[in-house]
Amino acid sequence: MVRVTGNFQSESPLHPKAFDVLHAAFESGWADPAKLSQPSTKARQLKNNALESIATSLSVGVDSLVPVSPTSLGYFLGIQGLLTESSTLIHGATDRKDVFAIAAKLSNQVIKSSLNGKLIPANTAVKESVLALHIANAETGVIQECDGIIASTQSERIFLDATTSGIRVPLPDQFSTALLDSKSWYGPAELGILIVKKPSQWSNPLPHLNAAHPNFDVSLPLLLASAVALENFHSEVANANTQARKFNQDLRSAFSQVADADIAGSLDSSLAHMLSVSFLNCNGEELLRTIQNDGYSVDSGSACTADDLQPSHVLAAMGVLTHGNIRITIHPGTTQDDIDGLINSVVSNVNRSRA
Repeated sequence: MVRVTGNFQSESPLHPKAFDVLHAAFESGWADPAKLSQPSTKARQLKNNALESIATSLSVGVDSLVPVSPTSLGYFLGIQGLLTESSTLIHGATDRKDVFAIAAKLSNQVIKSSLNGKLIPANTAVKESVLALHIANAETGVIQECDGIIASTQSERIFLDATTSGIRVPLPDQFSTALLDSKSWYGPAELGILIVKKPSQWSNPLPHLNAAHPNFDVSLPLLLASAVALENFHSEVANANTQARKFNQDLRSAFSQVADADIAGSLDSSLAHMLSVSFLNCNGEELLRTIQNDGYSVDSGSACTADDLQPSHVLAAMGVLTHGNIRITIHPGTTQDDIDGLINSVVSNVNRSRA
């Protein structure tokens, strides 16, 4: 088995301080914060402190936070909770499949994508519409012109998907609900933070007996670890972006020298730590395997499993190459040697695949 020395997949290790908190939490065990015992009182206080910390880092009111698990549940809550019986859902052609799954059962309109990955604002104003808009794309990292799209749809009810952008891109001022992913700040996986900014426009779409603030009973250790990760990454994100941008430019410069390479989106309009590139006349699955044999782990936007033979709908919507694709995520702790080694591996394996 080849030892993977360079992790460039979207999955990443926990922030070191979050790992310490999570380890201690699982060792100690925690009582149910909703009960009345002394241990439960302590757990409730810890939960409230964690939510206060998250709210401060996100610059929102603590009462607007609704932790959810898994994160995918947040799409249903954040979008479905804004809909009325006569609503039309407007969303982008490059949105996550979670959004498409909700839209499939509704009256919907799709905003097309340009070649550079930006959604094309159009006069799509519809009475009683709900806009679902991702701030940055999960495959390419392309950042959307949110204000322009919001203005073009004239939607009053707006769901923002910030699961990829996290705190790297500020939330627009105008939105009703927004979803963030703990993983985006190197917290635990499968924990989402739903922000309900305008409670008058949102109602809990799940069966419930009262209208109290929803509580979905997320794991307290995961919530504590997420709060610690967010608090620490908040002070580190500027330096992380600067370093990632430099490495990203190195990768783009090297790959642009390879014949028939298609890089999705420009660095100036994308998240600094993400890159998607496709190579003509290469098999994506084989490319992933040979790169991993060199000790580097990357993702792919192309279909690589037998149960899903469709190419990436994001790349298809953009009109760029959908096969021979790899996606690279640059994490804190990545070194210049890691980048140089990955470049050598990708270029040599592309050339070998085409030979």
